[in-house]
Formats: sequence, C-alpha cells, structure tokens
Amino acid sequence: MPFLGLPDISPASLLRNRWVSLGVTAAAAAQIGAVWAGVGGWPCPVLGLTGVPCPGCGLTRAAVALARGRWGESLATHAFAPLLLLALAAFAAAALLPRRQRDAFAAAAERLERRTRATAVLLAALLLYWSARVLFVPGAFGR
Repeated sequence: MPFLGLPDISPASLLRNRWVSLGVTAAAAAQIGAVWAGVGGWPCPVLGLTGVPCPGCGLTRAAVALARGRWGESLATHAFAPLLLLALAAFAAAALLPRRQRDAFAAAAERLERRTRATAVLLAALLLYWSARVLFVPGAFGR
C-alpha cells in the first residue's frame, strides 16, 4: 500500500510485477552464480563506504553454502540464508507463473503479510541479528 505518494514496494506488489520478479531473480542468480564459481560477487557498498558490514553481509556466501548442503557453515555465516533462498524462490516462481496464477500467489502473500506483518517482523529480526553480530561476535563477518 502506498504511503505519502511513495510507490508500493510491498512484497505482494513486487511479486505481482513480472519484470521486477524477473529482475530480482536474474540479479540474485548472477550474484549467487559468481560466488558459487569462486569469482566473487558484487562487493557490499555499505561496507566499502563505511567500513561497517551491512545486515546482509555474508548472505550470498551463506546461501551458496546452504545450496551445497553445508548447513552448519551456512548458518554460521548468516542465519537468514534459508529465508533468502525461500524469498528468491518466490520471486522466481512469480516471474514464471502466468498472470492469473501470479496474481493469486501475490494475493496469498498479501493476506499472509496482513495477518502476520512478516515483513516488519523479519526486518526487525534481521536488524537485531546484525546488531548482535556487530557488537558481540568478533569476526562474525570474516571472509
């Protein structure tokens, strides 16, 4: 739902748009594929500018470890990797589904969001997780 004239960037609206879903899927596939192949991915701009890792730092490496079946390594690198892969699967599905099924899928995501406020809860959890790693876990963002 738009707020103060801003565009609607809710998960449901993003899933509804085939081009956004395709773009997210393509960018994620490129990043994960590059890290999987060992050539590295896009560097974190937040880390580069501030010297402080962002809340997502390590997610690609964790997702690759998870896809390779190395659960322990994945969760030690970034605990949100399973949720990232689940979200990317949703975007990939939305990119491939015919319009009617994609709209139904987005509507289901919207109902889930209204009932649970999952986006806000996950964002808060990610920020708490990041804060704990930055403040209390030396070397948590090691490369």
